[in-house]
Amino acid sequence: MYQVLVFIHIVSGVIWVGGAFFAQLLAIRSARSDDPNDIVKFGTTIDYLGQRVFLPASIVLFIAGAIMVAQQYSFGQLWVSVAMGLWIVSALAGSLYLGPRYKKAAALFEAEGPTSVGARTLMDRVFLVSRLELLSFAVILALMVYKPGAGVA
Repeated sequence: MYQVLVFIHIVSGVIWVGGAFFAQLLAIRSARSDDPNDIVKFGTTIDYLGQRVFLPASIVLFIAGAIMVAQQYSFGQLWVSVAMGLWIVSALAGSLYLGPRYKKAAALFEAEGPTSVGARTLMDRVFLVSRLELLSFAVILALMVYKPGAGVA
């Protein structure tokens, strides 16, 4: 059962973290595009994928990870606590900041058009926060791989 959980955990992580990395590449391309509609399409697409792909993958990842920790490690280990804390911060950032900001930017684009300065400024802030979130994913991945202080590979 543990190996099945490892597989589920890794696949969910690939979807979540890989999706976030790919989204950053698309964000950069959209922000630099000569077509002002590209950033509007990007925001709509990422909002859609965030709710239907990234959020479910992150929840499955968390549940599988928690079960694995309960079976083989301890929730009191620092690497587990830090990883879970960063996951919670990411979940809160996505639900309380990124999602609502994408919706607000979409409303501004709808009202003011694809060249809306307010919407583009908002999207720049969203891009920054999501890049910081991606950096936290790298820390989580390092913790999962190295498990500092766990004594078990």
